[in-house]
Amino acid sequence: MPVSRKYTAYRKALEQLKLRQLDVFRYKGYDEIRVLTPDNKVVLIKLPKHREEMTIDEFIEHVKKSIA
Repeated sequence: MPVSRKYTAYRKALEQLKLRQLDVFRYKGYDEIRVLTPDNKVVLIKLPKHREEMTIDEFIEHVKKSIA
């Protein structure tokens, strides 16, 4: 599977939560995602590991906890 398609699922999951992905910062053991919320606030979400190491459901749950 091409890299772009692999990450599209995570971007679409954010869109389902009414969030817009702005940036993704990749570090040695984790990713940070900058998102725009519906009320135009920018939030930096630190994931516990890289996106591709998480299932879509794990990713969505972590994002929900971080936004709340």
